[in-house]
Amino acid sequence: MTTSPLGPRDRLVDAAVERFRRFGLRRTSVESITSAAGTGKGSLYLHYPSKEALYLDVVERVVGEFVTLAEDAMRRAGEAPARLRALVEVAGSFYEREDLLAAPFRGDPELLDARSAGLARELQRERITALIEATLSEGQTSGTIRADLAVPAASVVLFEIGWAVVRSHLAGELPVPLAVALYALNDIVGNGTAAPRPPAENATIRH
Repeated sequence: MTTSPLGPRDRLVDAAVERFRRFGLRRTSVESITSAAGTGKGSLYLHYPSKEALYLDVVERVVGEFVTLAEDAMRRAGEAPARLRALVEVAGSFYEREDLLAAPFRGDPELLDARSAGLARELQRERITALIEATLSEGQTSGTIRADLAVPAASVVLFEIGWAVVRSHLAGELPVPLAVALYALNDIVGNGTAAPRPPAENATIRH
């Protein structure tokens, strides 16, 4: 069975993924992308209004890869608490190695301008928050997540706290490995910090 050759748009995206990973948006030229894709410079503008639009398409593709990996891992994990742990595991490994998704949170103007970084962050926020919200909602339905939990707000808070940890890691300020920090966050969210109270011995029954 033969594989159909990639069309110009797919070749542009593949070339852009590699260039943006290595050099970021600002330091990647249109010429370098089209040359690597084996197309003329004008071909990029047949498919995208700008280099920034191509960059956001690339980010959306990579976010989609992350979401697919996360959904697969979460599906195998079972109930909602275990699914959230699986999400943490996938996020810890994926964001440690994927510069394209980490770059918008670094705030490095040499890699991205403010507008493209903001749009890329918002894309990630939207997709991952939706994944958390769906998991919490399903957990409420199955009885593994508190019924009185305000799911939309909780999903936003969980994402923002997790990203504060990731940003600290990217800035070189996190004193523990990223995966360890995310696991700790998941443990605190799922189990709290208070020790379980032992059952009272010889409790007096009052009539």
